[in-house]
Amino acid sequence: MLLIDAGNTRCKFAWWDKHTDSIQWLGAIEHQHWLNDLSRSLKDILLGVINTEQLEDTKEALGVSVASVQVVDTLNQSLAELGINVRWQSTRATQLGVVNAYREKPEALGADRWLALLGCHKAITGHALIIDAGTALTVDWLTRDGQHLGGWIVPGRQLMLNALGQGTAQLGNVPIEQSAQARLEPGVSTREGMLHGIEASLIGVVYEAAKLSPSLFNDEAFTVVVTGGDSEQLASHLSGNICRIDDLTFKGLRLCADNQQ
Repeated sequence: MLLIDAGNTRCKFAWWDKHTDSIQWLGAIEHQHWLNDLSRSLKDILLGVINTEQLEDTKEALGVSVASVQVVDTLNQSLAELGINVRWQSTRATQLGVVNAYREKPEALGADRWLALLGCHKAITGHALIIDAGTALTVDWLTRDGQHLGGWIVPGRQLMLNALGQGTAQLGNVPIEQSAQARLEPGVSTREGMLHGIEASLIGVVYEAAKLSPSLFNDEAFTVVVTGGDSEQLASHLSGNICRIDDLTFKGLRLCADNQQ
């Protein structure tokens, strides 16, 4: 079955093999790659991500989205042309043993965060501090019995770079690709100052979340779960009980498929 994670800046695709219960990463498509290039249809681009054999094996996909209506509508149309109907998942008050902390308006919690909570509850047996490093960096606390305690939302690496480049007169833009050079040390140029400062900001959020966690988990042990597109670099600067799960949202989608949710 095809799994779709339509995020703020790109759509990620994976394949769930029901027979082996394995999830295979297929690839990602930047929204701007097809929204700004009308010479290539999304259907044609999708055929570069999803192979013909997989298309023949499925008529249905499971998806989660925090993308714009335009992105979702175009995805639905393009996949329908390939004979695939997408069943989009939404946030619920309770599902698969997880209880949403947003009691008054549970649907206000981002569907991607909700699917990550479902995936984490299955993957981690104890308390978990979930760090999802994407366009935004989100933090969520989840108890071992499935109670979501709430979380934080802060700008991710790209948003911080954009804010500095566009909101100041002289700092200029730094390509996101240069973020691999970020270090936890003083910068000796404007570019380094931006890269290193953003790295310290992101690490600082995780540090403060970890420092707060014992009071939320009754001083019991917990695991820091790191996921998202920026998880590799972020995790490289973290220490302690760290568990990196790159496909946490897809694991949540797989559970929905398995339980016909």
